[in-house]
Formats: sequence, C-alpha cells, structure tokens
Amino acid sequence: MAKTFNDKDKDEFRTEGFEYLSRFFENSIAELSKRNSGIEATFRKIDANRFVAKAYRNGRSATSCTVFMGGMMGNGISYIARETTESNSHNEILTVEADDQALYFQSFGMTMGRGDRQKLSYEGAAELYWSMFIEPLQQGK
Repeated sequence: MAKTFNDKDKDEFRTEGFEYLSRFFENSIAELSKRNSGIEATFRKIDANRFVAKAYRNGRSATSCTVFMGGMMGNGISYIARETTESNSHNEILTVEADDQALYFQSFGMTMGRGDRQKLSYEGAAELYWSMFIEPLQQGK
C-alpha cells in the first residue's frame, strides 16, 4: 500500500535525523581520539539545531565542520567544512524526501563521488557527513 507523508512527518524525520547525526558524531569523535595516537578530537553541541566537530593532529588543526538544520534550502541538514556560525552557505546538504513507501534523506551530491543522489537512512546520512569530516585526516592533511 502506498503511503503519503505530510510536512509534519518530514519535519519529525529531519529532527530525528539531526539527533542521530549528532549522537553519531559525538560517539565517533570519542572513538577517533581513543584509537589514533596523535589525534585529538572535540565535539560541541551549540544548540538543538547545530553542532561543531574538530580534529587535531599533533596539536595542529586538521579538520573541522559545522552541521546544522536549515540553511539556504530551509528543510535540510547542512554541512560546512569549517567551524562557523553562518547558515547561508554549505558544502553539502541533505534534504528530506519521500516516495510512496518511506521518508529518506537525499544528498545534493555537491561533493564529488559522494551521495550520488541515493536514498539515505539516518545511518547513511551520518556516514556521508562523517566521511567528509575525516577525509583530511585520512589524506594526512
């Protein structure tokens, strides 16, 4: 049977998705620091709609990001590859979409080779943003 989803359903999905992303980053940051010598990372939840993550290699800033609800597209979850209070730009955005069976996130695919406009679950969305965050660490930057 086909389902229909209203604006309230989409808003709740986005909010629950953001909370999932926040917990995913907080837990992953803790593990990143434990498992990697010379890497220290921090997570800071600014408010109910924004958090910041930052990682240092041997005390030098290596990567950071800000993830927040809203922004230029209004109904999405945005990612900016730096620490900022701005909400008028992004490196990537996940919007809430629906088909006749489920709600899902869809990446704009603004970061080459990622997302590919797939239907993403909370976990898939978190993994996409986490991969963007740790890429500079993996490349040794």
